[in-house]
Amino acid sequence: MNNIKSVLLTAVVFLGLTSALSAASLNGVYLELGSSAIGVEAAGSSNDAESQTTTGALGKTAITASYGLGYMFNKSGKIGLDLGYLWTPGSASFKHTSTSATKTSVSLEIDDMEEYYIAPMVNITEDASVYLKFGYNSTDLTTIGDVNKISSMDGETIAVGTVMSWGSNLYIRSEAGQTEYDTLKFTGLGTAGGTATTETVTATPKLSYGKIAIGYKF
Repeated sequence: MNNIKSVLLTAVVFLGLTSALSAASLNGVYLELGSSAIGVEAAGSSNDAESQTTTGALGKTAITASYGLGYMFNKSGKIGLDLGYLWTPGSASFKHTSTSATKTSVSLEIDDMEEYYIAPMVNITEDASVYLKFGYNSTDLTTIGDVNKISSMDGETIAVGTVMSWGSNLYIRSEAGQTEYDTLKFTGLGTAGGTATTETVTATPKLSYGKIAIGYKF
């Protein structure tokens, strides 16, 4: 909720600046470069080799860069539409050690987040819009260890933001939102010297972010 309030405040500031800018309508194809401050939380539970259950949550923060490609429709009318693709390169890894006698380790690597989105827009002026974004998000996973292999982490994004023209071809985007991922469950395979089948880890990741981007319209 704090992210949503922040971006709405940013929208007021940006819209207040539009009268000082000489800008053109942003219909058409665009490329975008952005930077985001993100916070990731994974709430879940683990069941160890002795069938003892532990619940809790882990969290991390980071700064990321992203690249976007999309198309804006009817930017000069009252209602517009933004369709796009967003790629966030990079990776992060996590490690869990089995509680069984073997003390084997399981590692999880997260790589290259992709998002496809649709964003209905309300055009406050010809050069400034606010929007509500809905996105489908997929992230590659590599699982190493004696557990079931999950190859992707999928989720849904909802966000609010602003787009403001800047000159004849440039624009500035501000956005804040959340991505909620599907629940992940890892279970030991019970291989000799590996992780017991009674051991499980379940987690439901959630990502919150605030983003600023500069785009170029062709």
